[in-house]
Amino acid sequence: MQYALPRFVHPTTLLLVVGLLCLQPAQAALVKIGVFSPEGFATGMQRWQPSADYLGQQIPAHRFQMLPYQDLGELEDDARRGKFDFVLTHPASFVQLEQQAGLIRLLTRRHRDGALQHASAAVVIFTRADNRIQGLADLARTPFVTTRAQDYSSWQLVQLELERLGQDPDHALSEVTFAGDSEAVLDGVMSGDYPAGAMAARDFDRFLRQGRISPQAVQILEASETPGFPFRFSGRLYPQWPLGVLPDTPAELRQAVQQSLLALPEGHVALEAGHYAGWQPADNYHAVRPLLSKSLSRHVVERQLSVANLWLEQHRQTLLITLVFTLLAWLLIRLFAHPRKLAGLKRLSTL
Repeated sequence: MQYALPRFVHPTTLLLVVGLLCLQPAQAALVKIGVFSPEGFATGMQRWQPSADYLGQQIPAHRFQMLPYQDLGELEDDARRGKFDFVLTHPASFVQLEQQAGLIRLLTRRHRDGALQHASAAVVIFTRADNRIQGLADLARTPFVTTRAQDYSSWQLVQLELERLGQDPDHALSEVTFAGDSEAVLDGVMSGDYPAGAMAARDFDRFLRQGRISPQAVQILEASETPGFPFRFSGRLYPQWPLGVLPDTPAELRQAVQQSLLALPEGHVALEAGHYAGWQPADNYHAVRPLLSKSLSRHVVERQLSVANLWLEQHRQTLLITLVFTLLAWLLIRLFAHPRKLAGLKRLSTL
């Protein structure tokens, strides 16, 4: 059977429509970038989506979407499940995902402080000048205050410094209080509530410049300075946040993202929104690896406990029934194994 075109559809018109449809661009493939955002989802989107929009302009065959996570554990779980193409997180989290998800370092984020650009993070561990504490070794069994457990530029760098000096961070201090932000850390130490505390070196420098504290009123433990880094700090410098790529991400896309971010022009809106200065080829994160063993073992233990709890919840009824039948079987065995007791029970039943 043959079908004819309706009289109102001219063959030339049909060919033109088909040609226009063929010229329509294919829908851009979605690229997902997981981002650790301690400040929350909304702030994370404001800060990082302009960088994703820039990548979409440079790589028009793809549409880039930032997915900010306030919960670091949730971000890491989704990365292990392969829900992203790229991940931007702090170095301690990166080295963990490097082991668990095959994350590959791609770039390291750069900061601008005054006229200097750098890709380093540092912590200031400090006391009041009238305190007898002279070094990190004197912190033994001392109450300590810092910002947050997952703050890379504060508590995590303190742990690395303690490890570097041969001390166990889990036992070097009598207690660690997480005050939430650098303001609370400053107040806690300067008021005398805590003998020592820690915060990011850039925050400590800001308090000095604002006149909140005077250099004579405080003492920086293990104080260091180095050319190219604008602040005094404790111990040594560590690399800034890396952008990592999941192993299943196509090599062409990986290379295109790397080249585009390295070429991000100075003064671009993405830099202003993200509060960073640009990117550089990936740094070496070997110095952060001492954090891996503890975080990895902790994750394994937590996952095992979670699986065990889930199994118990799913099989609770079966376990209870099995327990009841086991007890009954044990009682019957005991009774039949002692005929005298069984005979005594029969006599009692006849009375």
